[in-house]
Parts: sequence; structure tokens; C-alpha cells
Amino acid sequence: SDVPALLLSGELDPVTPPAYAERVLATLPNGRHLVLQGQGHGTLALGCMPKLLAQFIESTDATALDAACLDTMRPVPPFTSFNGWEP
Repeated sequence: SDVPALLLSGELDPVTPPAYAERVLATLPNGRHLVLQGQGHGTLALGCMPKLLAQFIESTDATALDAACLDTMRPVPPFTSFNGWEP
């Protein structure tokens, strides 16, 4: 399809890894795939992603997005229980 598309992945997502989005992107000539380094599943509300998503919705041009702000995100700390990463 030639519809504008913005695909989002967390680098560490075990449910829908970035490789899945790369396969989909191959069929979307007007698409772009953003991979949030050190992140898992559910990237819509992280860092500057809400701002980028709003810009994409307004412009429908994924290639024009300046996604450099995503480079400043810190990885999710590892955790060993359902209580999270802090005791």
C-alpha cells in the first residue's frame, strides 16, 4: 500500500520484535520504522514519541519526522519481579 505509515518498535520487545515491523515496512513505500533503543513493548507514550506521533498525524509524512530526540532515551532498567526494577 502507498498509504503513509509510521511503525513503532521497542528494541527489546519480545512480543512484536522490530524484525516484524521491518517485514511490514517492505510493503509500505511511504512508511518509516522507528525503533526505540532499550525499550520493550508499548512505546507510544515514551519520551518524545507523543510529539512525533502528533507531527505524523498532522503531516502524514513519516520521512520528514526528526526522530533524533529518541536517541536521548535511557534503556528500561532490568527487573526480576512483578514489582518492577526498584525494591
